[in-house]
Amino acid sequence: MFGKFKGIAIIGVIGFIAYGALFGAKSEPQADLGAILDRTEYALNTYQTHLSSNEVAEVTDANMEEFSGFLTQVLNTDPPVYSKPLGMNVQSDATFLGFADANEDGIQDAGEGKVFTVEIDEANGRLIATDIAGNSSGLRFSGSGILTGMLLGNMIGRQRGAGVSAASFNNRTVTPRSSYRSPTRARTGGPRSGK
Repeated sequence: MFGKFKGIAIIGVIGFIAYGALFGAKSEPQADLGAILDRTEYALNTYQTHLSSNEVAEVTDANMEEFSGFLTQVLNTDPPVYSKPLGMNVQSDATFLGFADANEDGIQDAGEGKVFTVEIDEANGRLIATDIAGNSSGLRFSGSGILTGMLLGNMIGRQRGAGVSAASFNNRTVTPRSSYRSPTRARTGGPRSGK
């Protein structure tokens, strides 16, 4: 009788593993959150300057799509911040979702796993990047910085519309960008690296 249960248990474990391999979310290696924060800050500042110099009065969905494409380009420039090409989507709550975009079509297809998110913490003046393992790093804005820009205003409005309050990030524990060390396999150099 014990042998029968042992056989059933082994089949169950094998089935669970096979199901996870075929239908589960694809797990991606850890990303260099510090480099992602640096490049996200650069993209936000540069795109805000672009909007201002073109006298854009209101940020539209088309502008957000254009920004998402620009941020994707910035993240994929040399030296790379990740071992695979990255795709980027701006979610309805203004979270930036980065994913491994193997075919570089800008669409998160089946098998292209999530790599990181970047959120805007208005109340504490910072960007927060989080990888798939739940590690987080934060980059504070100095002075008024990008928080005064129309692009960030639009994104904060999207957060509020999605029910994300300014206090939602107050208890979020992050490693400050100045203390962040990337996973060994993700270190690639680049802005502010010094590693």
